[in-house]
Amino acid sequence: MVRQALLDVTGVVNADVSYSDKRANIQYEPGVVKPERLIAAIDGVGFDASLMENCDTDC
Repeated sequence: MVRQALLDVTGVVNADVSYSDKRANIQYEPGVVKPERLIAAIDGVGFDASLMENCDTDC
C-alpha cells in the first residue's frame, strides 16, 4: 500500500517499506519531486510520515 503510493509519485525511482520498523527508504529524483510530496503520498494512504536525516548506511 505505502510502497505503491510512493512508486506512483513521479520522480520516485524505488521505495522499500518496512512496516515492522516503521521506515521507508526512498530513492527519488530531487529535481522532480520534493520530500513533502512523498510525505503527502504516505499520509494519503492512512499512515503518518516524517523526514529522517539522509542515510547512506544503516540508520
